[in-house]
Amino acid sequence: MAWLETSLLLLAAFLSGAILMALEIVGSRVLAPDFGGSIFVWGSLIGVFLAALSVGYALGGGIADRRPRAWLLGLFLLLAGAFILLLPRYGTEVCARIAERDFGDRASPLLAAFALFFVPGVLMGVTSPFVIRLTARSVERIGRTAGLVYAVSTIGSIAGTLGSAFYLLTLWGTKMVLYRLGAALIVTALIAALAPAGRRRREGALLALLALVVALAGPAGAEERTLLERDSPYHRLFVTEEGSYRYLRADNVWHTRMDLKDPHGRGLPYTDYVDLAFLLNPKIRDVLVIGLGGGTVPKRFVRDYPGVHVDVAEIDPDVIKIAARYFDVHPGPRLSIQESDGRIFLRRSKARYDLIFLDAYYADTVPFFLTTREFFQIVRAHLRPGGVFANNVLGQASGPRSKFVRSVYRTMKETFPQVYPFKVAESDASFANFEIFAVNSDQVVGIAAIRDRAAEMQGAVIKDPRLTARVGNYVTGSIPTKDVPTLTDDYAPVDALIHLW
Repeated sequence: MAWLETSLLLLAAFLSGAILMALEIVGSRVLAPDFGGSIFVWGSLIGVFLAALSVGYALGGGIADRRPRAWLLGLFLLLAGAFILLLPRYGTEVCARIAERDFGDRASPLLAAFALFFVPGVLMGVTSPFVIRLTARSVERIGRTAGLVYAVSTIGSIAGTLGSAFYLLTLWGTKMVLYRLGAALIVTALIAALAPAGRRRREGALLALLALVVALAGPAGAEERTLLERDSPYHRLFVTEEGSYRYLRADNVWHTRMDLKDPHGRGLPYTDYVDLAFLLNPKIRDVLVIGLGGGTVPKRFVRDYPGVHVDVAEIDPDVIKIAARYFDVHPGPRLSIQESDGRIFLRRSKARYDLIFLDAYYADTVPFFLTTREFFQIVRAHLRPGGVFANNVLGQASGPRSKFVRSVYRTMKETFPQVYPFKVAESDASFANFEIFAVNSDQVVGIAAIRDRAAEMQGAVIKDPRLTARVGNYVTGSIPTKDVPTLTDDYAPVDALIHLW
């Protein structure tokens, strides 16, 4: 029955296209823990998969003309499935070794993507030429056949892209998805290989192969050494413990450190600098935190400042759940948590605040729309007179790779009357946190006055015993900004500013 053979081969083309694109989406999560989620990671993945498909198309077309056999297509797909089944076991190690050698921000993810995904991409790339050759009944219909095969394959690619991005990663996690993609591709190999076979042979082989798939997919349930590893719609999230501390990591960035003996106490050093806002405005009562993480700042503000109410805008629903389960962050009369992008939250809100703290930047993947003049203008419109905007920025203030910090500083200077940069001295010398404060007031408060206020308020109003020392980390002198752009919604090349200079 030619129609059944054709249908099975088209099904193989659909499944191969779906699995290929799902693998590309999942590949971003394989690379993220070591290389982040920057444009260079995505560029590497897209480039490697396109290169693999180009080679696969050429290779498949040549072989299909010489040996148009369905079992040969099945063999290619079987090898690709076996390769994918190895990725959960060896992908992390490959990425870690390349990251240790550090070939650069662009070359490292490109090498990792090539090592992990080029071979299965080539093997799956042979599918369309083979299916076209096997289903074409005449030269006169070759164009129609090719169009149908590529249409079916592309529809599969759309299904694989949306399915993995919207559902599979959040439902199963990276390793489980990889195991099941490999298993699904082996089933696809069987469908392709047995398309021309008789009914009984198809049924017997299908049962045997399904048993093999179950056996191969079994390791997906292996326990991890972390408390939690989960893929959210935005990041690969990890919760780990070491000694008396619990940590939250998103991709390759540490977000939270919680002392298990003092869950509502101080965490990573940069969060302690937020208290400096009270030196610029001692009358802070209403606070907005953009970016929840493990909730160090909201929890501590509720505990240490009885008159303060905190709103939180967090875009990732899984982060909110993790903060509640592992970091004791729960809404209450003085703490409100909203699932929302920070900019959208502000645009929809009519509330005004005494302090807005932005903690949504990453080391290598910064949401550009939270860095721009237009966004800072929205922030300022939601500050009361004398209100403070605190922005946690990562990078350098001078020297190599300093342009991002200096661009953000320049943009804030052009938006707010008063701006005060502080370097988190506890950060790594080559890559530091900077807390940049801006005040919605024309009244100038000198650094000497800020030091005097710190001496008066330390211990009594502000509980940080190292408050005066932190004030001493004010960045003195001018930060050069002539060679960096003002960031706008129209022009905010944050990836280039972070990685290329």
